[in-house]
Amino acid sequence: MESLLWCLLGCVVFPLWLASGVADYACHARTDLAHTSGVRESAMHLLQTAEIGVPMLGYLVLAHTPLLLALLVAGVALHTFTAYADVRYSAPRRHIPVFEQFVHGFLTVLPMVALALVAVLDWPQFRVLLHPETAGMGAWTLRFAPAFEPAVIAIVLAAALLFGVVPGLFEFARAWRARAAAT
Repeated sequence: MESLLWCLLGCVVFPLWLASGVADYACHARTDLAHTSGVRESAMHLLQTAEIGVPMLGYLVLAHTPLLLALLVAGVALHTFTAYADVRYSAPRRHIPVFEQFVHGFLTVLPMVALALVAVLDWPQFRVLLHPETAGMGAWTLRFAPAFEPAVIAIVLAAALLFGVVPGLFEFARAWRARAAAT
């Protein structure tokens, strides 16, 4: 069962999440985000990437302690809040087509699905978040202890950079240039 859950996370949830992100960036280009909601919306997209990316990087290379899992929960919560703020800011400034709204649903829910899978996979550690009094001293530390093979870490990081970070940086650069050209 555990290997099936890892497969679900790594072979379905993560790739679908990345594909949804690429589709979202394509929608932004099509609706000319650079000249409508601009730098501020694009900066929120980079913030959302960091809110998920930093905890994800931690999950790849740090021991799966309750503190790390708490940081994952915080990252998903912050990502969700920022996603709401993003749409609230952007909707009056540019048209958000139905397809983009559909994609946003995936981008909002898939981090929660990933977190739920991680909670099940690391249940003994996650359970400490629900019952902190059961934690030992080491529960609230962060320490380097990769739980994955170096090749897996490299593939996940390369995919996240290629399909998440790079499109976000290109979008931000386009918005920045559009703002500079307008002033």
